[in-house]
Amino acid sequence: MGRLLLASVLVCLLPFSSSQAQDNLLFIMTDEMKWNVMGVAGHPVVKTPNLDRLASEGTYYKTAYTVAPICSPSRRSFFTSRYTHVHGVIDNSKQALANDGEVDLQTILKHQGYRTAISGKLHFYPEWHDWGFDEFWARSSEGPNRLETYRQYMVAKHGDDAFKPIKGSVTYPKDPLGHDLGRYRFGKEDFETYWLTDKALDYLARKEKKPFFLFLSYNEPHSPYMVTEPYASMYDPKTLPVPVIPASAKAERKVALEKKIKGKSRHLIDDEQMMRDLTAQYLGHVSNVDDNVGRVLSYLDSSGLADNTIVVFTADHGNMLGDHGKWFKGVMHEGSSRIPLIIRAGKHTRYAKVMNRGRVVEQVVESIDVMPTLLEMLDIKAPRGMQGESLLSLTAGEAKNWKNRAFSQRSDFMFIEGDFKLIMPAKAGKKGKLELYNLANDPLENHNLAGMTEYQAKVKSMQQSIQVWQADKPAPIRVEGLTPPEHLFNSELLRNKHSQSFKAMMFNHPKRFKDESKTVKSSAGE
Repeated sequence: MGRLLLASVLVCLLPFSSSQAQDNLLFIMTDEMKWNVMGVAGHPVVKTPNLDRLASEGTYYKTAYTVAPICSPSRRSFFTSRYTHVHGVIDNSKQALANDGEVDLQTILKHQGYRTAISGKLHFYPEWHDWGFDEFWARSSEGPNRLETYRQYMVAKHGDDAFKPIKGSVTYPKDPLGHDLGRYRFGKEDFETYWLTDKALDYLARKEKKPFFLFLSYNEPHSPYMVTEPYASMYDPKTLPVPVIPASAKAERKVALEKKIKGKSRHLIDDEQMMRDLTAQYLGHVSNVDDNVGRVLSYLDSSGLADNTIVVFTADHGNMLGDHGKWFKGVMHEGSSRIPLIIRAGKHTRYAKVMNRGRVVEQVVESIDVMPTLLEMLDIKAPRGMQGESLLSLTAGEAKNWKNRAFSQRSDFMFIEGDFKLIMPAKAGKKGKLELYNLANDPLENHNLAGMTEYQAKVKSMQQSIQVWQADKPAPIRVEGLTPPEHLFNSELLRNKHSQSFKAMMFNHPKRFKDESKTVKSSAGE
């Protein structure tokens, strides 16, 4: 009865239009973009007029979380609507591969007759797979290299020194974190973000009968912080609001530097001036992304594609940007685990009156909720096995019992339920403390409530919820008529080196196997 009532409400809100099978999908993702570095999110300095416009024309999900605050696991979850312990990609290691049978969004859309393309970073392994994309313009690696990559383009145009910063611009050359800071040698038209946007615009300009799914995936504002003009000079470090570095973080980084623990020293910061300098260039990257998003939105408008193209803007995870004295991602605090999320429907499609009201949705949502939302908007039946929930009823204001919670995992588990967040070690016996925060009263997570007597029942209840979540492992997604993919180089296959499958793989892909079977951490794993 509840579903019938909701359907009735949606019918009232939605005008009839042509078949949803003709709607296109443009999915824009940034890498390591903190949730609040947009004007619409309340940032006092950053310039993001195009993202602000997209939010005003669509829906801004203010309290969205990634289910894994690191690249590969997060991206897999976005495109499978499944948690990392279910799909199998738990880290950025080339050995952390998806379980056999895991079906991605692009595979489903291709099965439904869509043409599929990516311009930018995918970060699935093994890299030489096309992963259901018909065309693939890679930034450097992290995707099939059958077409010219950005790195190849730059080396061909500017030589082997194309990626060296302007001489003398690296302010902190010997610091594990600060050495990323420099100035780009060439104009913005040769910057990676522009190059990827150019490829995307060329793709959008094609007049083909099939609907498209285009994944435009920028590396920025991820490090290195080597920014091109005018963005390199756009923000004055002296005027930027930055967090206070706690004494404990300074002490911890001092020890890490003395003992040459690169991973830890690179993920902590103890110098306010360095933090200001890095933040200025980070925000420059954000405005660069915003300008390029504007280029794409303008083309959608001028070409008429905006009428029947869904636009998604989000990030795989955030960046601490100095909160708690930390930098980068991989932790469960807000700066790392919370993400921007904006969705706009095609202007003349069924869901325009639901999605395109400039609404700000306050409730907690998860990254795995995006895929079922898009499938519903595209009028494609949601297959069994997805763990997210469509955001349409929530956006329409008709979700009676919205979950209003989020899970996430890496080395720690995170569970958000309403205003409360619990962080706990993911492995039994692992060093680490329980952390409980009331985000409504303490949005900066400065006051840990986990040790207080009056919150013990809350802690226990949330721990039990985490146990239930981890125990839930649905079977792989099944789509009628679609053969589930077998992902090569999975751990079971590598262990059984005498199997016929292994021998066939060695025979057909000897070089690829040699490259992919090495246990090598991705450079983006920081």
